[in-house]
Amino acid sequence: MVVVTGVVGKPVFSFGELLVLIDVDGVGAMSSPLPTPAEASVLTATALRGTAPCVEAHGACRFRTGLAHLYDPPRTDLVVSPAHVMLSITRFPDEDTWKNMFEWVNGYLADTLTPTPRGAERDGYREYAGHGVIATLGYTRPNVRLDSRDLVIEVALRRDEPALATVRRLLGLAEDAPIAPPDDGNWREVLTTWPLHLECSRHGGTVRFRFSAPHHDGQTSTAGLCEEWCWRWLDLCAGTGVGHHDRIQISWDLGALGHASIVRGDGAHRRDVHELHIPASWLAT
Repeated sequence: MVVVTGVVGKPVFSFGELLVLIDVDGVGAMSSPLPTPAEASVLTATALRGTAPCVEAHGACRFRTGLAHLYDPPRTDLVVSPAHVMLSITRFPDEDTWKNMFEWVNGYLADTLTPTPRGAERDGYREYAGHGVIATLGYTRPNVRLDSRDLVIEVALRRDEPALATVRRLLGLAEDAPIAPPDDGNWREVLTTWPLHLECSRHGGTVRFRFSAPHHDGQTSTAGLCEEWCWRWLDLCAGTGVGHHDRIQISWDLGALGHASIVRGDGAHRRDVHELHIPASWLAT
């Protein structure tokens, strides 16, 4: 969790209010601090991805018609999972449109949340926290070498909660489901509400979750969806921004939280099998 001060008296953060501020069309009532995939699916007019209840919304938002008459609106990509939200805005028609939208987004985050120390470490990245949410703002500023269509604004939100609580969300574990594998390296089945097979083991200071589900040609399996959620969340926790990972094993240095990693299976035997490795110290939180 990120500890910040000075949030008393600030307006309550609302992702829906932020979308209204930047003139996204069709914004309805949304849960706080993060919308549900079902709420986002209505916004993007796309079907939920996955197998219920393990689903996410992934699609493009639309800007209001009035703005479209003034200029070609930027492109958007919105991803909403059980544990995080990611909004990417690209292909700006001109620099002024980027500057105005950046000031709206950054101003709203600054007005409702509080900057974290990590958010001031480098240009192109800011981080804010408060009201149960951690928001990161990644951006590419205008410069003489870039066309406006290459400018980017990315807003990512995750819940400000103990890491194990988020792992439970990602893997569909009930809040009261016990996770205390003995340190013997053996795999033991763990109950999950997601339609997948989940096992857990511990070896020394590392706890491993192995999850698998059938995959079908041209479709994302439940296990594949969970693996994607895990690496997106860990990218945000590491403060690196969301990257594009094509390796079999990916590792993250999470500072005081320790190290985490994902080991990907090869999809043999028509099943996707992946492993999430986390510090055993997370079980004590």
